[in-house]
Parts: sequence; C-alpha cells; structure tokens
Amino acid sequence: MLNQLRQFLLAEGVGKATARLLVAVSGGSDSLALLHMLAALYAEGGPVPIVAHLDHGLRGAESAADAAFVTSLAAEWGLRAVIEQAHLPPGTTSATARIVRYTFLARTAIAEGVDAVLVAHQADDQAETVLMHLLRGAGPVGLRGMRERVVWSEWAAPAIAAGVVPSSGPPLLRPLLTIRRTTLADYCKMHALTPRDDPTNRNLHYLRARIRHQLLPQLATENPQIYAALNRTARICAEDYDYIQQMLAVQWPKLIAERRRGLIAFDRAALRVLHPALQRYALRRAVAELGAEEPSLAQIDAALQMLKGQAGRQMRLTPQLVLTCDQLTVTVALPDAEPPVAPQVYEPVSLPTSGKVSLPNGWYCVVQVDPPTTPDRWWLPLAHPPTGPLTLRSRRPGDRMRPAGAPGSRRLQDIFVDLHLPRVLRDHWPVLVDATDRILWLVGLRVATGVAAADPNQATMWIGMVGPVVTKQE
Repeated sequence: MLNQLRQFLLAEGVGKATARLLVAVSGGSDSLALLHMLAALYAEGGPVPIVAHLDHGLRGAESAADAAFVTSLAAEWGLRAVIEQAHLPPGTTSATARIVRYTFLARTAIAEGVDAVLVAHQADDQAETVLMHLLRGAGPVGLRGMRERVVWSEWAAPAIAAGVVPSSGPPLLRPLLTIRRTTLADYCKMHALTPRDDPTNRNLHYLRARIRHQLLPQLATENPQIYAALNRTARICAEDYDYIQQMLAVQWPKLIAERRRGLIAFDRAALRVLHPALQRYALRRAVAELGAEEPSLAQIDAALQMLKGQAGRQMRLTPQLVLTCDQLTVTVALPDAEPPVAPQVYEPVSLPTSGKVSLPNGWYCVVQVDPPTTPDRWWLPLAHPPTGPLTLRSRRPGDRMRPAGAPGSRRLQDIFVDLHLPRVLRDHWPVLVDATDRILWLVGLRVATGVAAADPNQATMWIGMVGPVVTKQE
C-alpha cells in the first residue's frame, strides 16, 4: 500500500522531496493511515506533509479532544500542523460544514504554498456516495462519485466565490479511493495506531450512516461484491461525464451572451437547440462557475421547462440563484451580481438646462445646445425647447407613451417586450419626462411623437446618454 501511494503521488507530479502536501486529518483510521504512510515517505526523502485539522465545534469536548490528538500526533512525528476551530452553531447541516471545512483547506493551502491537498476518502466512501446519489436520483455527474483528482476551480469554488482565496491553486487528491476501509483499519492495527472515534458516523439520523450500517450490508447479501460494483459504476459514469464535458466545451463559447461578476447570460436560441443533456450540464457549469450550491435534478428540469416556454419568466433556481428567461437570453445570477453595463435610474434625476449629471453604472446624461460628434440612438435632438424642467425616472405602473410613427399610445411594458429588452433592465430603464410627467423618450429605445427634430440640424437642444454600452461577447 505504501508503494501504491508513492506511485500515485509520482504520477500526480507531487512525489518528490520538493513537493509540499497539505493533508486533511480528522484523527479517524483513514486519515491516520494516510498520514502515517506520508510520514514514512517523507522519512525516505519523499514530499513534505503538512497536517490540517478543523474542529467544527459541533461535538463539544469530543471534537476538541480530536483536535488535541491531531496536534499531539503531528508534534510527535515532527510534522507542521495547522489547527483551527470553526464554532459552528448546533444544527449546522452536513453540507454547510463541508463548505466551511473545504474553505479552511483552501485558505490553508494558499497560506502554506502547497502543491496539492490530500484527503483520505476510500473505496467504501465511494460506494456510499454513489448509492446516496442513486437514491436521490442522479445522472453521470452524481453517479461518478468522488474523483481521485479535482482541480482547484471546482473543489475550492465556495472559497473563490467568497473572495477569500485566489482563482488558481493546488488540486485536491484522493490517493486512497481504491482501498477498502477494512484494509486501512488493518494498517492502523499493524502499526499500533489508535484512531479517534467519531460517533456521528454511527448516528442513523444521517443518510450516509444508514447507508453504511443498514442498506449496504443488506445489498451485500444479494451481491457480495457490491462495493466493487458501485466503484465500477462510478468509474464508468466518470468517463461518460468527461465525454459530455468535452462536447459542452466545444459549444460553451457560442452559448455565452454576457458575463459579469455574479452573472452568466446564455444566448437563448443557442441554448434551446442543444440536446437536453447538454442543456442540463450547461446550467450546472454556470452554477459551478458562479460558486453557488449545486441545484437538484428537479430544479434543473424546472429550468429546462421554463426555457421551452414563453419569454419574460423568472424562477429561483436555488436559494442563492435566480434564473431569468428573456427573448434573447437566459440569465443565471446571484443576488449581488455586478450591475448591468446599461443606463439605469433608481431615483428621479432632475436635468440641468445645460451640463451633465452622473447616473449609476458609469453613465451620465448630457444636456447641450451643440450637436454631438457622433449622434446615435443614445442622443435625442429636441424639436422645441422644454417648457419646464426635465426629469429622468424609472417606469411606473400604467406608464404609456405615443411612439413616433406608431398608431396610438402603448404601454412601456409592451414596448420592452417587443424590443426584447432583458427583464432585469426594465424596472430601472431611464424614462425622460417633462414637467407634466409626459413621457418624451424611452431612452435609447423609442421617442414620443413630435418630440425629436425632423432635421437634427434644427434641434433646439440635445440630450444624450454617455457611458459604456452592453456588448455581446464573441
């Protein structure tokens, strides 16, 4: 087993004496066996192991004793150790504890300048994970279980999204994934190692514990090789998943219409023509790149149903993410997504008779007599001087205008829909009104009848919006 570990590390490029490895050690038999083997390799001139242990604070004195055990063991073996306590509140879910734990590992990996992070998941853990995902209903992404190597952008995604670590860092490695739990326990006995016991692992309140102590033993009576079979399923699904990801990578540049911090917008037409399998993985990739919690299959299927339907709809994809389906785009966004690079007005803005006034998102409004150098849709040549102050405001319920060249008046909502303006921009799109609150200009989109000078050279005043313009990424 020691030679198997040595060969694994060499194959990953972290097996030589110059490599530094951060090892997650809980004190249980799996991580204890892994650390003991790494210490043996280190003594032979192998990579430098650095111990990492997080006390979640959920088991009181027991978890504090685990931390003390790991600290003492590292000192006894002459290894550097990084020990922290998280002080998580009672009732913290396993998913939340995992995010906290992996964020700790990511922070420590950067601080220690390591080449890889090692965790001690083994073949029984893999079988339990595959079965857990099967019970919940999963495709290849779930049934592939855990992988021996996970790139930084995936395993450290929550920490990256939180801004506590940079966007690049070391991989996460699982060198014991093909080794059974009993084999590791026997290794500990052989080397007189006394692992810590976590009673949580036997608490049948948790699904993993029920799978481990009840379901898998029952399945083993039907198939004594159930652990090997589930690990084989994981390997096959991992290969299928890799192929799907390769197909998605080819399509990805064509799918992205816009990307900002906290937001990814797909080209709706390009997304709709994909096979449903690629649609699912495209949404999952967007969620992962935003660093959000992975959606369930039911949530993904609901999103695909909305994609097939009419535009102008919105749903909560996960507790963190909102998915908006417009005529041209399908947007996945976090609550704190970077504001759109488009003119927006959150409070009414009174315009000067001459000069400029700042607006959100880096835009500003200009009022001047002389024509602009390059008149475009963001400039309005007024046919007549205003009889009172002009104001920029956002739309209000019941707003209507009479667009030039169109019969009768129309609701702003209908104009927005016809022009395919993304839903996220509509509520705060600037509207120019006169002293009587008559709509003169739906900025950059439509001008009211009789407002614009027929001959721009005869304009009495120019009102313009200057700033960055939303562009589609190629």
